[in-house]
Amino acid sequence: MEAQRFARAEGLVLSTLGGVQNAMPRMAQTTPFRTADNYRDFIKRISATPKFAHETIERLRAGMKSGWLSPVPVLDRVVAAIDAHVVDTVEDSTLLTPFRNFASGVPEDERAALTAAARRAIAEGYQPALRRFKAFIVNEYRPKAPQVAGLAALPGGAEYYEFLIRTHVVRGMKAAEIHQLGLRQVERLRREIGEVALQTGFKGTTDSFIESLRTDKKYFFDSSDSVLAAYREVGKRVDPQLPKLFHATPRMPYAVRAMTPSESASSTAANYMPGSLPLGTSGYFTINALGYKNEATWRTETLFMHEAMPGHHMQIARAAEMEKLHPWRSMGSRNVAYSEGWALYAEKLGFDLGLYKDPFQHYGHLQAELFRAARLVVDTGIHAYNWPRDKAIAYMAGQGGLDQDFAVSEVDRYFSNPSQALGYMLGQRKFLELRARAEKTLGPKFDVRDFHAVVIDSGMLPLAVLEKLVDEWIAAGGGRPA
Repeated sequence: MEAQRFARAEGLVLSTLGGVQNAMPRMAQTTPFRTADNYRDFIKRISATPKFAHETIERLRAGMKSGWLSPVPVLDRVVAAIDAHVVDTVEDSTLLTPFRNFASGVPEDERAALTAAARRAIAEGYQPALRRFKAFIVNEYRPKAPQVAGLAALPGGAEYYEFLIRTHVVRGMKAAEIHQLGLRQVERLRREIGEVALQTGFKGTTDSFIESLRTDKKYFFDSSDSVLAAYREVGKRVDPQLPKLFHATPRMPYAVRAMTPSESASSTAANYMPGSLPLGTSGYFTINALGYKNEATWRTETLFMHEAMPGHHMQIARAAEMEKLHPWRSMGSRNVAYSEGWALYAEKLGFDLGLYKDPFQHYGHLQAELFRAARLVVDTGIHAYNWPRDKAIAYMAGQGGLDQDFAVSEVDRYFSNPSQALGYMLGQRKFLELRARAEKTLGPKFDVRDFHAVVIDSGMLPLAVLEKLVDEWIAAGGGRPA
């Protein structure tokens, strides 16, 4: 109900993470295609895209009237994602990929009709909708959009940002406090990275060490296939050891896949997409294999732990399989501080599984945390202190140790998704705090497998509810939850 005070925020519907520009290319990769009905349902989704685009435009027009518009760099990324998927001929559309190799469960005499229907949906509805959407952004919306506009630059925006922090991330912390926490964490992590540099025999400064690992081609992949192979190899080392930390692992499988060109054009950040046991689909850890030249070899262990096991896939797939949970908690809810906090906490579990022994992989782990700490500084800088885009990019590239292009992509993400980036480190800190509390109170009765069952077998929860749940478990004497 309080959110109704900020109705103007509904005009900020564009995101570099997803939307009209790349929803269907993702579905072409992740939708189960086993029966003719699966293909017909997919065609219906293609045909629904014009309505999706139209309703998005209407929300953007409301934002134009209220003055709450997304900044130009975000618009340009959305347009780039559209351009990566607009084709001159239907045959070139990635949406036809499932129709080029039908599943065995589709009768031969239905395949031609299904393919023809898909071609019509793409040619007569989908592609024109993308072109109209692009034309609206370029010709109507972009000329009125600001070059830079975090929430702090909008009327009532700073108050809305505090609302997002309180309701979507963590209670009891203001933007100013989070900003200072980020600065302290960046300082700590850069100090630890300096210690790792000494272990490698590097003779220069911390900045020069980070720069070397960020720019020397020997630390990057040489092909898309080598990216995928490296992450799959980490899975072979991690999966057999998970019983050390968990009573149960998900039945749902997961796979490592490459981003589509459209996804890569919108945002280069790796991500996880849930699967479904009832539908027989895998969870997917998606990596920008197309951009292999910018994918560092030293981050494979920590990124795998975050996106796949025991990170996002472990938590999301496990919750979906818990029969005692209401569907809203097992599949429907989405709490960034919980989900991303768990995934960042999961990265630290690599030490328990014998990872990060190589100093460069250890650096990758610390750099990933440094990246999340820098996010605390920059997200609050943009939306509470009205930082200009150039300042935010410079901080992410300098203090955060990111490649320039990635820093730019990340900053545009923060502009389009206020407070989302805060959930990672703030959520991780809550998981670590609760674990330390349980270890101290329970003493020899503490079993990390019990703790993990408590915190992930109840589905996604607001951090305040999670804390209450853990405290009740501690008060009951610990043990494996029923």
